Amino acid sequence: MSIPFYTRIALLGLGIYLAFVVGLFAVTLALQPSEWEYPLIVGGIAGGVALTIYLWRPWGLVVGIAVGLIGITFSLDSFSENVGSPDSFFDFAYRPVFALAGTLLLLGGSSAGAVQHFRHRTSTQGPRPVVAAVFGVLAVVVILSVTSAILTFSGVDKISAAEREGATTISAVDFKFDQSSLGVSSEGTARLVLSNRDFIVHTFTIEELDVDTKIGPRGERFVVLKSPPPGTYQFFCRITGHEAMRGTLHVR
Repeated sequence: MSIPFYTRIALLGLGIYLAFVVGLFAVTLALQPSEWEYPLIVGGIAGGVALTIYLWRPWGLVVGIAVGLIGITFSLDSFSENVGSPDSFFDFAYRPVFALAGTLLLLGGSSAGAVQHFRHRTSTQGPRPVVAAVFGVLAVVVILSVTSAILTFSGVDKISAAEREGATTISAVDFKFDQSSLGVSSEGTARLVLSNRDFIVHTFTIEELDVDTKIGPRGERFVVLKSPPPGTYQFFCRITGHEAMRGTLHVR
């Protein structure tokens, strides 16, 4: 059974997204097996939508339009934060690249396919400009993904032995800080080593002390607090969806 041209574009959009999710699932199992549910669930949803479009024509295309509209919102969530982190592959490539490209193809293909069906103009061939545009989207996805992967693996920050000596280390792992309470002295200099053991960006933020340090995936950063005023301060990761990452800094 031949598949109409615009239906193929919609399925291609879902395929782009699924390709990334499969890779995410493999990396999650290797590095953070406790987080396996997320890629499995979103992959299952995308796969279910693809089957609906393929098997339930033309109404599956209407489902594709609805999912595409939701996907636009998902893709643009924290867009500026993600697109500003090309050195973090899973932040940069997921929503701004793979999810957005896949959603645009899904929404465009589903919309055009539905219109063609109800106007009785369904065809397995498409206009050359549309074909060229699709190949252009695929080329952009590949170029941006490869560039981000290179920047990610070549730009992991590590702390020197001299900086690490005598410093307090706090690690981000499984979307949590491994310490919920830190104690430092208000006299002199407090030295902190921030270690990110996850494969996405986190921040270590203390608003009252003007501390807002971004730690790249699998990287480390060094923070110095010079004579912080005595008191109790909240530290947290300010990235949307990481609200569980918080703790208390006690300055004595």
